[in-house]
Amino acid sequence: NPPKIWFFQENYRNTKQIARLGLAISRTPFFKGVADLVEPHSPRADGPLPTLVKSNDINEETELTLENAVAMGRTQFVGLLNRNRDMDKYFLKVIKRRDESLKVDRLHRDMKKWSSGPGVFIGTYHAAKSLEFDAVILPYCNDDVLPDQSRIVALGSQQEAESEEARLLYVAVTRAKARLIITYSGKLTRLLPYEPSLYQEEKA
Repeated sequence: NPPKIWFFQENYRNTKQIARLGLAISRTPFFKGVADLVEPHSPRADGPLPTLVKSNDINEETELTLENAVAMGRTQFVGLLNRNRDMDKYFLKVIKRRDESLKVDRLHRDMKKWSSGPGVFIGTYHAAKSLEFDAVILPYCNDDVLPDQSRIVALGSQQEAESEEARLLYVAVTRAKARLIITYSGKLTRLLPYEPSLYQEEKA
């Protein structure tokens, strides 16, 4: 089932730039039938635009993800969030190898201890629900990855799968308090609104 999303008029988590992207996602056709988000009234901190980075290929994108996670994780509480768990073990192993002093862990439902100090937490969009991070990295936001093809098959409906995936992507984006980095190679997922004013665009 798609995640249940609570929409508040008071938003204390995100900067206005990240909140604006979340609002734009909620206004895409994939959210049809979901209660409209009301733009929060609370004054929020200003911050950088979400960074949208296009890589030449998946290997370059993976390397960029690792570099950002290690560098940011030394001073910030970072969520490295993926659509599924395919890359979890790889990211855990390589990040630990690159900086043994860095706190690195995997998000899962049975976590008994939680610390919000500097470090990198790796997991799925769904596993990050109800959590918040100083910074969030969302790799592989490619159109052939999102929506997840296995969900289209499982649900037997592309429209239903796109709606479910868009809500998960909304959850992932809005986990970020101050910094959000979205990467892709090839074609950007159709689930993200492409409005240049929403992003700081870069090339790897």
